[in-house]
Amino acid sequence: MSIHRYAVAFGIPFIFFGLGTARADAQAHVDSGEARTPLVERQTLTETPLADGDDAAAIALRSLYVPGGLTSREAVTQIVAVSPDLERVRALLLEARGGAMEAMSGVVPRLELLGRYSRLSPVDNPTFNIPGVGPVQFRSLAQQFASDATLAYSFTGSLAESLPAYRAAKKNEVAAGFQVEAERNNVALAGQQAYYEFARARADLGVAEFALEAAESQRKETDALVRAGSAARVDLLRVQAQEEAARVAVERAKLALQVATRSLQALMLSEDLPALGEDLSQPVNGVPGETEVVLKERAFRERPDLHALRTYIEARKHQLRSAIGAKLPDLLVRANAQYSNPNLRVIPQEDRFVATWEAGAVIRWAPNDTVQAQGLSKRIQAELDRAHADVIALEQAIRVEVAQGYHGMHAAQSAMQSARLGLEAAREGYRVTRDQLKAGIVNTTTLLQAQSELIRAQVDVVDSAIGLRIAKATLLRAIGEMP
Repeated sequence: MSIHRYAVAFGIPFIFFGLGTARADAQAHVDSGEARTPLVERQTLTETPLADGDDAAAIALRSLYVPGGLTSREAVTQIVAVSPDLERVRALLLEARGGAMEAMSGVVPRLELLGRYSRLSPVDNPTFNIPGVGPVQFRSLAQQFASDATLAYSFTGSLAESLPAYRAAKKNEVAAGFQVEAERNNVALAGQQAYYEFARARADLGVAEFALEAAESQRKETDALVRAGSAARVDLLRVQAQEEAARVAVERAKLALQVATRSLQALMLSEDLPALGEDLSQPVNGVPGETEVVLKERAFRERPDLHALRTYIEARKHQLRSAIGAKLPDLLVRANAQYSNPNLRVIPQEDRFVATWEAGAVIRWAPNDTVQAQGLSKRIQAELDRAHADVIALEQAIRVEVAQGYHGMHAAQSAMQSARLGLEAAREGYRVTRDQLKAGIVNTTTLLQAQSELIRAQVDVVDSAIGLRIAKATLLRAIGEMP
């Protein structure tokens, strides 16, 4: 097969092997660990009709598309659904809810119910001589059945400690929700990057295999020219060196594709071999159109990780109030009801159940508790100071991320336009050089240079198309949206 088939018969240097994959054959190669790639079939113009306004870049990018294959959105949905990192962050939400329930128990009065049985040692009571009555001896019962209900409420513990702690726990729950959202955005961005790295690896393999086939064809033609005496042997050596370099590039591309495939499968927790189901020739929609300043302010308002940190500061402020409240003396009111047989408050003891109650108030203060609370408040204040510094650092990082995403998006759009023009120019340059070689105007070295420029142009088209999509995902994540 000659290079002429790509440059003249098809009208474009075709470029990429269409990566339509025989799924079962590909899975067998991956599972067996062989350094092989899935079956690749080249798409022709009869398989991919040329629409009005289509150029070589659009056709090349469309050649990677596999109908019914995996799209980036489907990949991200699967990755988010099974991400262990996201599950770990969701555990913080459950932990915060548990902390709120725990703190709530200290706000309400404490009710304690008790049932008990006691075996009492026998006691010999003295005999009393009561005038007009005679000798009287009170009997001592040897066992007791009792039930107690105690209701206690600490004004200091409930209002000064537990209530701020409960508010802190609720704020922690809100902060955990923001953390879950932030981690979801991070996981989605990682999924987008893994998917498009997989797409890049597939395209790079197609380009490498095209370069190898072109080098093989050129080597055969050059060999024929050398045998006919129309070319020097040094030209054949150059072409052979180019062919071997192309073989090395193919093996490297195969390895990169295996790594990218395994990376995507690992994130999706799936052993299914993915096929590229996204048409990279389609325009990229949904790109934020605001200015950098507007996007920065939007990120400051909407970034979930920044919301989480600010909410965490509010929670720590409530915890500081709780620690300060622990320094105060504790005022406790308490009520108790008892239903027992015998009731020890009844004299003489009787073998029957009697109900009694008591109520009281206690004020207590321990210097040790005050010192301990003072130390805790200082530690919380230190954490607050660090959190405020973290907010400033995160805002600075967000400012940089938005700038990178904004300018990266514009650079990717410009690169895409340049890559399209570059591929058209390289295609035409290759065609002209090919004709000049046939006419004897140039030698094989010039043709090899034109071929290298064509291959670089093909790679640039894929890189720019993928870079544009990654830049969009990065910008969306920077302003607080899910990529």
